[in-house]
Amino acid sequence: MSSNQQYETGPSLKDEREFDESEDDGDSGNGDDPTDGPRRRRRKLAVSPWKAGLASGVSAFAVVYAVAYHFVSVLIAVSGTGAEDEPSRWILAGFVTLGSHGAPIEQGGESIGFGFRMGQGFLSHVTALVPVVVLLVAGYLLVRSVRLETRSDAGLALGSFGLSYLAIAVGLSLIATWTPEGTNPEPITVPTDASFFLTIGGTVVVFVAIGAAVAAVPGLLADDR
Repeated sequence: MSSNQQYETGPSLKDEREFDESEDDGDSGNGDDPTDGPRRRRRKLAVSPWKAGLASGVSAFAVVYAVAYHFVSVLIAVSGTGAEDEPSRWILAGFVTLGSHGAPIEQGGESIGFGFRMGQGFLSHVTALVPVVVLLVAGYLLVRSVRLETRSDAGLALGSFGLSYLAIAVGLSLIATWTPEGTNPEPITVPTDASFFLTIGGTVVVFVAIGAAVAAVPGLLADDR
């Protein structure tokens, strides 16, 4: 065999190792890997902040009213009230809903107390906690579930929440009235004066803000790392 004869050889093992390592490095930096990064961010709804706040406010008030209506129905079934000379269940539920926020129930310009003819001890203690719990949960879910990029987005969402909640409360106070039978009786109403707006508006702002703050704490802590 001639000493000048040459054989065709493949790539060296060193070149193969370098090629394999470069492929591994490229694959490890792929941003499409769902496990890439220390943790994955929670998916949130991409909707307008004011729309999210509006829907949350309406839903929260509907839940409070539904719970009040249930309590009234249970009380009527247990105590045997609800005669023809008593207000209907939905009117009683309206009084209970507004009264649970601290709005006064009046007759002839004078407060008649919470839960008239309705077993004051039961409703005044139980239903007072309903708006607190509902507003806390609603504020938490609003910030937790909706994408709020800036502080203005958060303010817009919370503001529309409060306005929608307060608007429905005003509407309920206008239609939830009852006039007892008798000679020239004064109607029982929930007046929409300055104290009404301060009481219900303050309740909404305080407890929704607390729920929203609790939901925002984990994200703030993660951004500081």
